[in-house]
This record gives sequence, C-alpha cells and structure tokens, in this order.
Amino acid sequence: MRPQGGESLKQSKSEFWSGEEYDAQYGNSYVGELSFFQDLISHQKVSSLLDVCCGTGLVTIPLTRNLSHVVGIDFSRSMIDFAKYKSSSISDIAFYEMDAADFNLETVFDLIAMTGNAFQAFISDVDFSLMLKNIKSHMHDDSLFVFDSRLPCPQHFETTNGYEHWSSYKSPTGKNVEVYGLDSRHPQLNNTMLHHVRREYENGEQYHSYIELKYRSFDEIVKRLERNGLQLVEYYADWKKMPLTETSTSFVGVVKPL
Repeated sequence: MRPQGGESLKQSKSEFWSGEEYDAQYGNSYVGELSFFQDLISHQKVSSLLDVCCGTGLVTIPLTRNLSHVVGIDFSRSMIDFAKYKSSSISDIAFYEMDAADFNLETVFDLIAMTGNAFQAFISDVDFSLMLKNIKSHMHDDSLFVFDSRLPCPQHFETTNGYEHWSSYKSPTGKNVEVYGLDSRHPQLNNTMLHHVRREYENGEQYHSYIELKYRSFDEIVKRLERNGLQLVEYYADWKKMPLTETSTSFVGVVKPL
C-alpha cells in the first residue's frame, strides 16, 4: 500500500526555473481566470487581493487596476523576481517568495486566489492542510477564496511508455521550443501523477523538469475545507461558470470561512 501523504512531501521547483520562459509558454493561458475575477471584483466589495502560488503574476498584475492592495506569493524565486520586474512601475502591489504551506503576512484580504491548478501541487495531506489553514488565517468573515482543481477522472491517470509531444511555443528569444511529456503514477502517493517534461530548443539544448499533481475528489476537498474552517459556497465546471456535472473533469470553487 502506498503512503497517503501523512508526511510533508514538497513539490519540485524544476518546472518553475524561469519566469521569462514561463510567460513565453503560458502568457496567454489565463483569459478565463481574469474574466472570472474581474467580474467578481466588480460585483463584490473587494479592495484587496492575495494571489497564492502567483507565479509571474499573470493573474495578479492585471487585477491591480481595480484594487488598492495586492500581494502575490510563490515558492519559486525566479517566478517572483520576474513578477517584481514586470510590476516595477505599479504601486500598491508586492511579491514575496513564500511557501503557501508556511507563510504569514499578518493581515487579511477580501479575496484570495489560487489559479493554474496549484491546488493540486500540495501532494501531501500535511501540506494541503497547512495551506488551507494559512488561507483561512488571511481571511476575514466576508472574504472569498477561489481556486481551481482537476478531478480524479480516468483520463487524468493515463500513463505513457515514453515521451509524447505535448505542445510548442516561442522562447523568450523567439526560437521554437517543442515540449514532450511522460506521464506515470507517483511511486509513493495514491491518486497522484508524476509528469516528466522535456523541452527541446532549436540549438539542440534540452531542459528536463517534472511536476507532481494530486487528484482529490470533490467530496474529499469539501471535507478538508470544512476541517480547516472553510466552506464551499459556489462551484463550477470551469472559469466560464458552466455547471458542474458527473462528467466534469475539473472544477472552480468559491470558499468562505465557516
């Protein structure tokens, strides 16, 4: 039997080695998230935002124009450094290198966001609970916490025998990059996948990384939220607010303190 994540197992930082490279690959991937949050901010009394696992600030920075206090935290220094560089001319925004399972900003926020399925990066139950407790400690009675997570459906547990072509993008210098991936079950944890990634550059160089993702069920997430003083008050199949059904492969959750 595999361990259930009762010990702290930290996510690899290898996939987040370059903020500039991340933006080159994913810079246009957060349109749905931005639309969701802009709509929420316009209809709620939101003046402050905490973006947890903010990466390079792809969601954080565009939302600053409607808010008076914005903070982003991420465990990758390269991502935070690039976020600081991109937002250097913006006031009322700050980025910090911090682990979501171990941080304290000593203030509360109207809105806390966690996008990019970073919710799944907390592969041990210990770190998952610590993250939720930290989220709760930065909320007041009317705060909202919004996250997205893929669900444990069969297609998310498919494995490959070798590297398969995933995608391509232009590097920060404008060169073609081909991305290949190899998917396998995590050797230690149930319902967890290990994704090896290989990037091939035009000059023949390669960059190898990996990322681990935990797939918790909807019911398990609800229970763990409640154990940590949080309640799910809205949920959707995606950022477009499509209804969640039995065939949904992911969901977006809106959470309030209990």
